[in-house]
Amino acid sequence: MFYEQRKLPLPNDYKTSVQLSEELRSIKLKFDVELKNNLVSKKRFVVVCGPCSADDPATMHKYLVQLKKVANECRNLLFVARIYTAKPHSDGRGYKGSAFNLHESDSVDIDSGIRRCRQMMLDCLSIGLPVADELLYPQLYECVDDLVSYWFVGARSSEDSLHRDFASGLDVCCGVKNTTDGSIGKTMDSLYAIAHPHVFPYRDAQIATDGCKYAHIVLRGGQVNGAYETNISPQDISQTRHLLKQRGLSDFIMADLNHANSGKVALNQIENARLALREKVDGVMVESYMYSGKQIMEFGVSQTDDCLDFATTENLLREINAFLGRN
Repeated sequence: MFYEQRKLPLPNDYKTSVQLSEELRSIKLKFDVELKNNLVSKKRFVVVCGPCSADDPATMHKYLVQLKKVANECRNLLFVARIYTAKPHSDGRGYKGSAFNLHESDSVDIDSGIRRCRQMMLDCLSIGLPVADELLYPQLYECVDDLVSYWFVGARSSEDSLHRDFASGLDVCCGVKNTTDGSIGKTMDSLYAIAHPHVFPYRDAQIATDGCKYAHIVLRGGQVNGAYETNISPQDISQTRHLLKQRGLSDFIMADLNHANSGKVALNQIENARLALREKVDGVMVESYMYSGKQIMEFGVSQTDDCLDFATTENLLREINAFLGRN
């Protein structure tokens, strides 16, 4: 059974009430163009960096200010702030991300959650970093599409028809993660689908798209028979390049340093970054917050997956920048 609890405002209502200024709109569009051009030129190494879930505006502000300082000094890197606003636990229980604005009474308030998410993203643009979010609920896309320069289709969504069809309409960069079993081959089908036109029902209309020209693969490892397996080995990267060329897809490869690649142990991201650099990938995703740990209600600690603390993150980012400067 479905129960309607309350009506939500229309997407344009959110854009009006938590408004993007013309100055920030211009900055956001500039980020869009820079990232799309870089997807082809690979002039700079892309780093998508931030917490597993952006849970608190005040904490995110502090984090983003520090990240921007590092970005200003690491000129070989093109930074994107990871502001994932709908990020549930794997089993779907409890915390589901800022978009749901779960109150102490465990009541969900999506209306105020969306406003809160827009405010975090506006803050990010004001600080001077482009925004990345996950395309988990297509219905929320129009509420924040004017703020997001980089979308990601998650491992559990990349085989889903609605997510594929919807992502095919994006006109910004779109990272497509491999499926939860780590299969690179299956992800080629997802990428191919997203890169090509589709017609599908959405809300109260028949929608047509012309394919996303800026879709690329994100290798995040997998889980087989309960065991985590990486897929950023030399053999995996070689296979990925071969399959991308074979299917005529973007050859831009991003490595997700956490998730199954790290066995859900945040510190393993450091060695994963070194491996990814040796294999000459084009970007990485780093899960990082103010402090290490997970799922404890303390300032700057991830409510979902384990993250690197900021001091360790800064050291890693400087190491990546220095490596690229030598090569």
